Amino acid sequence: MGLFHRKNKKKSIMLDDKYTIRLEFADQFKPENNTQVAEAIQSASETEKNNGLPALDQTLPFATLKTAEDLFDNLRDVVAETAEPIEFDYLAIWLFDKTKKAKMGKPNSDDGNPHEYITLPGFKLNYDYQNLTKVIFETIFNLPENSDVSYDEKIEICQDLKQAYLESVNVGENEIARLPKKDEIEKGAVTLDVPAYSTSEPPAEAEPKKQYYDAKTHTFSDHPIEDDAPSTTETVAAEPVSTPAPAPIEKPKPAAKPTAPAASTVHETRSAVRAVTDAADDEQKLAREKGHVSAPQFEVAELDPVEPGQHGYVEYQLNQRKKTFNALLQNSAEKINDKNEKAILDLRESYKTKIEKAVANFRKQHKNDAANLHAKIANELYAAKQRELKAEYAKIDRQREDDLEQAERVYHQQQSKINSDSENNKQQAEQRLSKHYEQLANKRFDTEWAEIKRRNEDAETKLRQEKQRHYELQAREDAAQLRVNGLDLLQQMLTDETQELDDYRTQVTNEHLNAKQIVISENRSETEKQRIQAPFEELREANKTISDLKEQLSRTEALRATAENENAALKSDKQLLQEKNDSLMNEKLAAAKELSTKDSKNKNDELNSTLSNYIKFKLATEMQPQQPTTRVAAVESTAVATDDHQTSKGHGEQYTKQMDGMLHGVKRLVVMFFLLLVLMICGFSYYTYRQHKENAARVEQITQTMNKKVAKAKQTNSNVVQESYKASSATDETQAALNALHANNGTELDKYKNEKYYALDKAIINNDAKAADAAVKAMGTDLAMNDRYRSTQAVSLLNQAGDTALANKVSDANK
Repeated sequence: MGLFHRKNKKKSIMLDDKYTIRLEFADQFKPENNTQVAEAIQSASETEKNNGLPALDQTLPFATLKTAEDLFDNLRDVVAETAEPIEFDYLAIWLFDKTKKAKMGKPNSDDGNPHEYITLPGFKLNYDYQNLTKVIFETIFNLPENSDVSYDEKIEICQDLKQAYLESVNVGENEIARLPKKDEIEKGAVTLDVPAYSTSEPPAEAEPKKQYYDAKTHTFSDHPIEDDAPSTTETVAAEPVSTPAPAPIEKPKPAAKPTAPAASTVHETRSAVRAVTDAADDEQKLAREKGHVSAPQFEVAELDPVEPGQHGYVEYQLNQRKKTFNALLQNSAEKINDKNEKAILDLRESYKTKIEKAVANFRKQHKNDAANLHAKIANELYAAKQRELKAEYAKIDRQREDDLEQAERVYHQQQSKINSDSENNKQQAEQRLSKHYEQLANKRFDTEWAEIKRRNEDAETKLRQEKQRHYELQAREDAAQLRVNGLDLLQQMLTDETQELDDYRTQVTNEHLNAKQIVISENRSETEKQRIQAPFEELREANKTISDLKEQLSRTEALRATAENENAALKSDKQLLQEKNDSLMNEKLAAAKELSTKDSKNKNDELNSTLSNYIKFKLATEMQPQQPTTRVAAVESTAVATDDHQTSKGHGEQYTKQMDGMLHGVKRLVVMFFLLLVLMICGFSYYTYRQHKENAARVEQITQTMNKKVAKAKQTNSNVVQESYKASSATDETQAALNALHANNGTELDKYKNEKYYALDKAIINNDAKAADAAVKAMGTDLAMNDRYRSTQAVSLLNQAGDTALANKVSDANK
């Protein structure tokens, strides 16, 4: 067999029965909320396991017809104990087709395999529950939603369910509910009966021993009263006899106290023959569940170690401290759970004692009911008898007087007879009345005693149930209060540790910021160093540029020398040409040549003078650079004007003019380049000087600032190192003793008896409030305990010992 695949993968049994039961308890009866229901499920599961069947706790919310009946039998015991029906939010029969692929359906839907087949709405398990067939058949025939289904179809469905029930539960036909006839359906809602349960009767109670009333002694006895009076009246001689005085009437003696009847036996069910789990284990499990508290936990993550000053250092340190707090909270929760379990067990034992005491008091109050009833009946009947007897005596006396008057003449002959008859009549009257009142007393006693006995038994049962319900509710309230107290303690611990965590966050953040400030200072120093070296790099680049310009100037001067050589060659060629044409030219040409040579010489001298003036002007401009363009333009215009004038004056050859212009342009280019180079060198030198001076001042300022920050960082780092060194300089013995306290290891702690807090730590491990109180008082005014866990536990034990003032001092000293 197996269970349809459930969400809980740990329990993956498959049920392949055609019909199965799916059930869901109401909230107050769910196993997690009701221990008695949980125990019933566990008991049914054990039975199924012993029989080799799927356990109920592994198949819920599904169950076979067999396991469902076993569960309901156990739940009937719970109903009998609590006098409260068990409610279900959902109860239905599900249909499974083995030939089709399994696909779990949903409640209130006919899709899926298995799927919902017949629902049993509003089902409550009462003490008069018989079996599932009665509930199912009545639902099929009475549910308004099934009104459109014909009688034959309903019978067919019931027959199919009946056969499945017989095969699963393995019972006889007499344990199946009777199917209704068609005429019963037409009359309205049907109520079916199960033959096996309708013919069975609860075992008869032991009849109390019959009590017989003795009219003579006015008491009750266990044996019938024999009548020793003569049956016939003896005839006496007629002789004068004096009338005897009537015997004094004795008061009835108190009846013996009857033995109290035994309590009625509890109605047994089929579950009575099953094995019962150990009661002590069940109570312990119940107490642990009721008093269980869960420790709140900080959210932690798996982080790699981070050095101070690096990114993520604060998060890593806080994560490590959260792990320590989580372990501390878990240990505290376990201790609270152990204490709550013991407290709940003790409370439940005390409640049981109170219940038995209340029942015993009730029995004590009513143990004399039978004796009181006997005395009451005896007194009442004795008084009635005396009244009637007195009336009879009076009547007989009157008759006697009448007879004496009539027989006065034969007084002597009839006196004895009359007296004898009178006495016989009195005896007969007494016997008759005694028998009558004896029967009346026995009948009244039987009736009233049965009623009193039934009423007392009902009252005793009701008292027991009320007391059990009251103390069960009280036990739940106690468990809830203990759980609330435990949660409050854990919440307070969480609050304290959160505050400590915030303080630790501030400490670690300061450490991180100090380290980060040092790194930033180092980075700033490196940046300033690069900024200081940058002008020198630019100077090296400028020097390189000057070198390149000098090389370019050298090449230009080489080109100038080449041009001068070519000019000299051209002049030589010109001289040869002039000499060649001397014979062909006249004096005018010679004069013109002479004039041209003179003009050329003047022109060269004038160019040299202009270049000299221009260089002086440029140097003056460098020293006073206002409006240099106008003066240069004036000089150049003067040179141009001079050149134009000279040109207009000269009427030499075209070749001479071209050579002079080329030479003039080369000279101007060289002079301009040289002036530009001088200006660049001067400007760059001045800029370098000023930048160097500014950089020196800035470097000096940055150096002073960095020296201050480095000194401050070193001082902070030194303080942190000193504090860390102080914290780590604790002796190995003190640290080992503290570790033993945190581990709750008394054996390990005994190795360090010379440690300062040994007595207090020992009291904390042993949970000894008095020893903790004595240890803290021995510490005097120095109540600092150098550990959060030690101080918290000490405050708790001091409060237990009733020393609240000292607990407050310890709490204030260790904030």
